[in-house]
Amino acid sequence: MSPEFRKLRDAGKADDQQIIRVEVNNLINRLLMFFVNFMQKYLPDPFTIAWLITLVVCGMAMFITHKSPMDIITYWGNGFFGILTFAMQMTMVLVTGYALASADMVNNFLRRLVLIPKTPKQTILFIGFASMVLYYFNWGLGLIAGGLLAREAAKIHPNVDFRLLVTAAFSGIIITHGGLSASVPLVINTKGHLFEKQMGLVPLSQTIFHPQTLFITITLAIVIPLVCLLLFPKKGEEVLADPAILSEGKTDHQVNDASSHKLSVSTSEVNLADKMDNSKILNFSLGLMGLVFLVAYFAKNGFNLNVNILIFMFIVLGILAHGSLINYSKAINKGASTAGGIILQFPFYAGIMGIMHDSGLVDIISKGLLSMSSYHTFELYCYFSSLIISIFIPSAGGHWVVQAPFMLPAAAELGVEPWKVAMGVAWGESIWNVVCPFWAIPLLAIAKISIRDLIGFSMILFIIGNVVAVTGIMLFQ
Repeated sequence: MSPEFRKLRDAGKADDQQIIRVEVNNLINRLLMFFVNFMQKYLPDPFTIAWLITLVVCGMAMFITHKSPMDIITYWGNGFFGILTFAMQMTMVLVTGYALASADMVNNFLRRLVLIPKTPKQTILFIGFASMVLYYFNWGLGLIAGGLLAREAAKIHPNVDFRLLVTAAFSGIIITHGGLSASVPLVINTKGHLFEKQMGLVPLSQTIFHPQTLFITITLAIVIPLVCLLLFPKKGEEVLADPAILSEGKTDHQVNDASSHKLSVSTSEVNLADKMDNSKILNFSLGLMGLVFLVAYFAKNGFNLNVNILIFMFIVLGILAHGSLINYSKAINKGASTAGGIILQFPFYAGIMGIMHDSGLVDIISKGLLSMSSYHTFELYCYFSSLIISIFIPSAGGHWVVQAPFMLPAAAELGVEPWKVAMGVAWGESIWNVVCPFWAIPLLAIAKISIRDLIGFSMILFIIGNVVAVTGIMLFQ
């Protein structure tokens, strides 16, 4: 029996509702502290994890397929640069999302948004739902805008636990693969994707807009913000945002832009190069050409969204939002610094794929899956294996290229539709995202909060997310 309950009981105020509320809050707080302590002790850097799984796969290939160490190294090296096009696509999604989110127009909109809620609970609920909307449209946009939203909310509502604010702002990442920027669904609907020969093009009606995906996405978008309301720390244990950090206000590229503007004003002569860089006519002409192309594309193809068109859309919107080519160029340069993890790690994912394919490990695992699963359970196997692989490869695109080679043949043998393989893998990674340090890096850089504090809170969301995803997969076969 908790001390809080004893106080209520002694005061003669302990009814059933109070007992449940107090005990649930105590349970949640104990879980939070357990997860925070665990992550602090055992969570290495994502690049370290990428190399660890490479070593594990090397060991598995040598032990199971009896290949020599030199053979394994050769397979690894030959596959290392096999997905450069895909890596560039994923980098562009993140960078263009960052550039759009960092525009003054978007920042000002976010500041107005956080004035809507009035109480701490309203603030957390509002930020949670706003995060869902942002991540639904673009996970790169959600990562950056989420951090900015948490900062602005902390300025207006300084009495709200900042860790919980950031958690709510990050929570939308859990629906990434039910949204419009879902990498796996968009890639497999893009002509020339890596596995087109095995599965063809898979339309969005079978992935993002399938009843299974819609059920999981909508349920998570409603339930997760409500769960965030249960994560308020006990009174006196709140961690509030540091006012000194929040006073930093502008992002680096905005500060640079302001400095450049002051310099140009104080200079008696503005040269032609500066005029062209800041020309609204040049900026508008580029944005207009992009809009014309997009209108023509969707008029001809319908809402046939793929990863290339998504990137193009956010480039055009970002250019128009920033107002000049030089401002957008600076935003892209700044955003590129957030993509370092993708650039570094994706070749290692490709190397893993090379080992698994060339050693024959793919075929062995495929046969193992066939022996354990049936038509009705295969998507769940894809989901749970994706959860495990996501621990080591923090990208749906990255571990899709690792999983697909052995999942697709097994699925074909059982008559399982390719979309179920793709969405099983995608949802496993999407649910894991909410506790993944890799994807939190850009948001944490803006919010100035520890990864351990964030994941200590979001582990609760991870548990709820698994319940919702498994329910959706089982209900909609």
